[in-house]
Amino acid sequence: MHVFRIHQLLAFVGIFSRHAIVNASGHGHHHEHLRDLEKRLLFSSSEPLSITGDHEFQPPGEGDQRGPCPGLNALANHGYIPRDGVVSLLGAVGAMVEVYNIGLELATILAVMGVVWTGNPISLNPSFSIGGNDPEVQNLLGNLLGLLGEPRGLDHSHNFIEADSSPTRDDLYVTGDPVTMNLTKFETLYNMIPDNSTQTFTLDVMADFASIRWNETISTNPYFYYGPVTGMLARNTGYCFIGNLFANYSSEHPDGALTHDILKSFFSVSGDKSNFTYTKGHERIPENWYKSSVPYGLVDLNLDVVEFVLRYPIFGSVGGNVGEVNSFTGVNLADPVDGLLNVPNLLESNNLLCFVLEVVNFAAPNYLNNLVSTLAAPLELLLDAIAAPLLNMSCPQLDEITRDGVPLWESLGAQFPGANRSGSAM
Repeated sequence: MHVFRIHQLLAFVGIFSRHAIVNASGHGHHHEHLRDLEKRLLFSSSEPLSITGDHEFQPPGEGDQRGPCPGLNALANHGYIPRDGVVSLLGAVGAMVEVYNIGLELATILAVMGVVWTGNPISLNPSFSIGGNDPEVQNLLGNLLGLLGEPRGLDHSHNFIEADSSPTRDDLYVTGDPVTMNLTKFETLYNMIPDNSTQTFTLDVMADFASIRWNETISTNPYFYYGPVTGMLARNTGYCFIGNLFANYSSEHPDGALTHDILKSFFSVSGDKSNFTYTKGHERIPENWYKSSVPYGLVDLNLDVVEFVLRYPIFGSVGGNVGEVNSFTGVNLADPVDGLLNVPNLLESNNLLCFVLEVVNFAAPNYLNNLVSTLAAPLELLLDAIAAPLLNMSCPQLDEITRDGVPLWESLGAQFPGANRSGSAM
């Protein structure tokens, strides 16, 4: 029996409770939610994840939100987060831990990013939409005081959360739709392993697929941007999550096995290879599917992204196309001429993830200032969420991150039109 200690999550609750106007009903709601969450986090990894009863698959109804992340869509379709696709910060953390066994600190950072960049970080119940803008994602006092911009949802989070060169979605500045799966891209992934093979989709296979998608993006998207946060980390995390979190950790495959059928289920694909059908928003958790008994945390993610970079060193740069296809210009962060003199070797220790978190730490005030007119609460929420990992991973302290004498994100925004166009060089 693997037991998650709820007091760790309760400690996190203190982060955002300071930012809410606490009244009796709101206070009781959070504690009721936590009591329920505590019960659900006491799980046995010897049993497959429940997809019956309260967690039976139900397709989204009219007005329900589904977005670019198949993992979140599956959570909504099985009722692990609200089926309407609008999820609270606490609900997102709890579901990611319960269903995919994402480590608490990593789940917290992911949920906070969703709330801060696309949702309502200062409401009584911070939440965000896993799809488009939804009226249920209300700001404090209905935004009557103009405290925030309109919550956008993950659909409209380009270069904040959603990134170019994702596994199965088109790039925003190529088709205008980064949400709907491109079945051709899925087929490319599916065909990375022969049918009727004993092979499975390992991390190496996912890295090879990421390289294929990289080259496709360079040749089709004149505004391709690969930033330190949404490129080097978020984009590659999408591939790592597929290879690790979607795998089935049954007793027959304790190290995890991601098969063709599992891939089809999580990506809402039916039919055989000669006649695939994609049904948007119908992602499913497979039957007899076991999550890993070992949490997938920040250190694990750092190791996996480093493996990607070692296999394909270009993944360790930042950069993009400069207004034309096949014009990729990379900034080698380790190059003393073109790079950043005060950044430690990204392939050592936890330095890669540390560097990305430090970029968020330094750049957040600039970008939040463009999104919200009251900065303190959402900024503190975001910085509190990354403070503990920076400490726990013994991250080297950086006083500044500059290039050519200006903040890195300003330099990148000026050089790469994809960053400038989206309003974010993250």
